[in-house]
Amino acid sequence: MVVILTFLGKGADGAEVGSVAKPIVRRKRRRQQGEVPDAKKIARQVAENLLSEDRQGEEEDEAAHAAEKHRIKEARKAEAERKAEEQRKAEEERKAEELRKLEEERKEALQRSRESQLDGPELALRVGAESAQNLVPGLRLWPDFLSEEEGKRLAEYLDQNGPSWKKEQFGVPTLYHVKHFGALGSLRPRLVRLPDPTRGEFDLPEEGILAEVSARLASGEMPWSSVLKGFIPNEANVNDYSRSEGSKLLMHWDDRGLYEEPVCSVTVLGECIMTFRPSGRSNFKSTSAEEGEGPSVRLLVPERSLLVLKGAARYEWQHGIPEPENFLSERRVAIIFRRVRGIPSTESKCAQAEDAALEKGGKGADIRAGKTQQHALVISSNWPDPDVSAAGRVTAGRLQMLRRLCAEDASASSAVTFASPARPGNSKGKLPTAWTAWHRRIKLNDEASVMSALEAAGHPELVLFDGFNTEERFGHYVHQALPDAMRVLDMQDFHALRLGRERLIAAGVGATAVASFRPPADDEDLQRELASIHRCDATLAISEEERTLLVERYGIPSWKVCAAPFGFSNISDERPSFSRRDGALFIGNWRHRPNRDCARWLVKEVWPLVRQEVPDAVLNVYGANQTPEDAALDDPACGARVRGYCRSVESAMKSHKLLVAPLRFGAGVKGKVLEAMLHGLVVVTTPVGIEGIAPEREFPGYVVQNGGED
Repeated sequence: MVVILTFLGKGADGAEVGSVAKPIVRRKRRRQQGEVPDAKKIARQVAENLLSEDRQGEEEDEAAHAAEKHRIKEARKAEAERKAEEQRKAEEERKAEELRKLEEERKEALQRSRESQLDGPELALRVGAESAQNLVPGLRLWPDFLSEEEGKRLAEYLDQNGPSWKKEQFGVPTLYHVKHFGALGSLRPRLVRLPDPTRGEFDLPEEGILAEVSARLASGEMPWSSVLKGFIPNEANVNDYSRSEGSKLLMHWDDRGLYEEPVCSVTVLGECIMTFRPSGRSNFKSTSAEEGEGPSVRLLVPERSLLVLKGAARYEWQHGIPEPENFLSERRVAIIFRRVRGIPSTESKCAQAEDAALEKGGKGADIRAGKTQQHALVISSNWPDPDVSAAGRVTAGRLQMLRRLCAEDASASSAVTFASPARPGNSKGKLPTAWTAWHRRIKLNDEASVMSALEAAGHPELVLFDGFNTEERFGHYVHQALPDAMRVLDMQDFHALRLGRERLIAAGVGATAVASFRPPADDEDLQRELASIHRCDATLAISEEERTLLVERYGIPSWKVCAAPFGFSNISDERPSFSRRDGALFIGNWRHRPNRDCARWLVKEVWPLVRQEVPDAVLNVYGANQTPEDAALDDPACGARVRGYCRSVESAMKSHKLLVAPLRFGAGVKGKVLEAMLHGLVVVTTPVGIEGIAPEREFPGYVVQNGGED
């Protein structure tokens, strides 16, 4: 082909054909020699380059897109934060405006309230003291009793001197802060004594601003001299009220027997509106509903004023500061000056009075002038039968004690009355004959029956409840009718402790854990029981052990609870010899759940194990209030006889060698254990059975944990 192209020479256009063919030939030759690149490789390389560029472009585009998204997100976030800040500021401004408006409205309402509340008594005071006395007999008020400088000095003195501020008085919580100077006169408990510096108590000072104010009350030639007539206080109670803390002074009457006339209130700081209300019952004379009706009187008590109450203003008109809104300033400080009855003027007289009290029956004996016979009422959920249960023996013992305390004549039966909503049954006749007490039937949720019992009991000075559930049912009636009567709770046993242990037994908890159980603070039964204790003036615990538990674990003031165990009448020293006795005994009131549980467990679980070791052992189980199901536990083949009601506990005790009482739960002191020891029986019981009697290492019997195995 090369030859032909070369031979042809020039082409039609004059160009040499050979000049065109030569490069083609050369390229082919060079391609064959590897000098000319392959087109496919070039195309492939170009394609790869293009793809690489595309990928790089895509990555750059993605990076740019991500950056733009981030920028937009940050911009939106900044915008949202800006708007949120604007909204927050706007909300703050709105709330501030609302608070400002509310404060203005409160001030306007307070001013309107003050103006509306003061129309009656303010008008009376403006026209003179006689008009004010016509509204509330026995009320007197003198503004500017203190100068501004004296008010400042007195407020500073009270904040910096004397006892610390407390929200309680004699262990009773108050709705305001209190500090006390001088003689101590308490309504609940009834307590009259001189201050004791070792307890952090302060007497009225003999010098200084407080002494000056106290002396001013008795000074002559003063506007109030004809009313006070040389009144010399021996007690100053300082009340510090705070409106923002919800302080209030509940509506009340004064006590007629504890304090002499009159009572003086000096307002040191702040104004208030005091309410006087003639409705309700007087606490020293009966008042019918018609007599008690009448409008309330609201009196402005200004700062640095002297308010004096005597007679009807104290005893027939309830008075108080019932709402925090009645305080017209954030803080009000007032000193209540009183004179407590029966306080000796010197320590020697105090010692003489204490000696006289000791001669009449102990350090705590009351010296009451005039009245030789007091009255007491015992309210019980059951009619007591000392032959059936320890609880019956306790209540009967309380009746005997009250009869001795209330009547100088030991034969006077009218001094003590017993009342119960339960049906008396066979126990009714034992009360008037053996314990010299009148008996009354009362009804649940029936105020009339309770009021009738209180009247029949001679409006008693003391009312005793035989359990917190009894106090819950009837205590409010007693407090309403006789606000000054002393209310005493007789616990019988620690109810919440017993119920808590019963729940543990039902859950299968072991004996050691049951014996060591103590009710937690959120236990509902405990809260009810403690509330009842706090409502009453005094509480009788059945043992020193339960008293210590109440004081040290649950914070009951030590003066408010005392151990009052029960005892037994003198028994004959003549006991049958041990050889003349036979068998084991259990006795208890089957209505009491710990006794029923113990008896059933003893017969069904424990005694069969005992019989495996002692085949001829005999057990006699006694107790009142057995059901047919209980009586069906009788098992002569196993030596366990369920006998029913025991007509003579003493005879049963004297005829047996052992008392077996494997109580799995309970509380208080077990009368069966004490009585068995008195009759010379060997006692086999559990840690629960010896509570309140002796520590386990000192108990003169056998204390077991696991029933028949032990």
